[in-house]
Amino acid sequence: MTKAIIQKPGTYMGSGQGKEGQISVQVEVSSDQIKKIQALNDFQPESLAGTTFNKMAQKIIQAQSVEVDVISGASETSRGVLAGVQDALKDAQVDWTRLAESQAKKQPAQLQEVSVDVAVIGAGAAGVAAALAARQAGVTVALLEKTATPLGAGTFAGGMFAGDSQQQKEQRRVVDKKWLYDKYLDASQGYMNSILVRRIIDEAGHTVDWLNENGAVMTLVDAGTGGSFEHESDPATLHGYQAGGTVAITKLIENFVSHGGQMYFNTPAQELITDTNGQVTGVFARQEDGNSIQFNTKKVIIATGGFGGNPVMRQQYLGDVNTPGQVLQNTGDGLQMAWKVGANHEISGSTHYFWQTFAQADIPEMQKLVGSAWFSLNAFGQFPNLRVNIRGQRYSDESHATLFAVHGAELSEQPQQTEYVIFDQAMVDIIKAGGTAAIEEHYGKWKKNRQFYMEFNQPSDTKASIEREQQAFDFTPLLEKLSQTQTVFKGQTLEELAQQIGFDQEKFIQSVAQYNAAIESGHDDLFFSDPSRMIKVTTGPFYAIKNVARNLGTLGGVTIDETMHALDQTGQQIDNLYVTGADASGMYGKAYVDFEGGTLGFAYTSGRLAGIDTAQAVQK
Repeated sequence: MTKAIIQKPGTYMGSGQGKEGQISVQVEVSSDQIKKIQALNDFQPESLAGTTFNKMAQKIIQAQSVEVDVISGASETSRGVLAGVQDALKDAQVDWTRLAESQAKKQPAQLQEVSVDVAVIGAGAAGVAAALAARQAGVTVALLEKTATPLGAGTFAGGMFAGDSQQQKEQRRVVDKKWLYDKYLDASQGYMNSILVRRIIDEAGHTVDWLNENGAVMTLVDAGTGGSFEHESDPATLHGYQAGGTVAITKLIENFVSHGGQMYFNTPAQELITDTNGQVTGVFARQEDGNSIQFNTKKVIIATGGFGGNPVMRQQYLGDVNTPGQVLQNTGDGLQMAWKVGANHEISGSTHYFWQTFAQADIPEMQKLVGSAWFSLNAFGQFPNLRVNIRGQRYSDESHATLFAVHGAELSEQPQQTEYVIFDQAMVDIIKAGGTAAIEEHYGKWKKNRQFYMEFNQPSDTKASIEREQQAFDFTPLLEKLSQTQTVFKGQTLEELAQQIGFDQEKFIQSVAQYNAAIESGHDDLFFSDPSRMIKVTTGPFYAIKNVARNLGTLGGVTIDETMHALDQTGQQIDNLYVTGADASGMYGKAYVDFEGGTLGFAYTSGRLAGIDTAQAVQK
């Protein structure tokens, strides 16, 4: 008699560690099959965790195996589901090898062919805009996305720039295009495709109007309202999401589908298909069930978001010391495909370093001690406090603290891309008595002119910001608890603080002395700062908070022209191939442009234009 594949059929419960906590599962099995996997957690409807659970359960049942790929963009939750199923079935005596083999015999892999006019790879801001614009222009479109839900950088951004949107015209706040162009020129020092930059500036306002017409609601807000205090006197360029990036991109996808567009989630593109003449004729993709799809197309648009989540590529192109991008599923897939078919390889080192953050390895230790309260430490990064590198050296004009792109770039150039924000008990006591506004008020000018948008899918609301900065708060207990970690350090003297961190004590004392002397004299002879805003470091105990560079993602990789057409090494267009958003070079030099909404503005606008241009080319 053949031994059963599963010796003990029944219903079992187990759990595994997910991103936000334990994931509890109930698994029902027969003698030869995993029949049902249910979540015992109370996931919110349409939440990422709930969607991921359902997708993983489906994958496990389809494969009859726990040896399945995790969901891109939700890897920790995916691994929690896999661990929970394994834990549940530890006593069921499952012969996993035979179980998977039996399923493979039942369902051999299949190849499906789909013919469309345009295939778009990547359903972030650029890809969704391209797909919707092309479909609205009357061509058939397939939109491929390797994740289960929209998870690109456009889902957590705050909004996009424009100079002459309908809102700007109605409010008489049109931005001088020369000002915008000069900002790009200054940031790139000329390392940009000026023809491309000019077209994006000219078209960005139309893109905002088009997005609003199609459900991604954006409203013009004043510069500086989202925390970048140094920008508050700049022209208003930012059109902020009113319901958040995830909602906006989801609405655009729904609109695309309602217009007859074909949406393929969990369908990572593997390679571009070319004919004997080297012309791009399609895309080969693999679905989560192991089956493959060959998309036969007339045009392909790549919009896969750069390579911020690929450690090998980051080391190769950014150097040995680098910080992971915020979107880990952006692993350079589109770039690799485009390069393989002859697209010109162009990476200028441009990375979206933006402000600072805490090292990912340090967060669990803080979380364990104080829960989510550690996040409030970000308040100390919003002021021109003394900042030193790992050698204890002052390294920049601290008033750049809220020029997020500038400060992020400066920090990225320091050893280990690490800084320490230095402050004293006097600052803590001032905040305890009068809130952070007693140090420097950032939002008071909007007391009677409320500004609102969503960033990271959370409200950026000047009303709440005013209340928060006016609220007295004693950071001392939090700092005391977190001084047990490798993020917060405390010393009764500057010498003790230097010893706690491991600084070169002499360099550190010299840095503090020079910084304080600049404040006293009103002249900073080192970095030419405005000492009137700097905050003295004189009263012990003294504190340091460790930060690392914050990389939102990489920018560039394939040379394009102003029509978003990919170019080869000779500067000729690669037939039928377009590249948009963070995969495209030409908009940035070494550094990210320093005004609000630049990256998302390029993503949406380059995508929309590529969609229109490909549709027109198909219809000729």
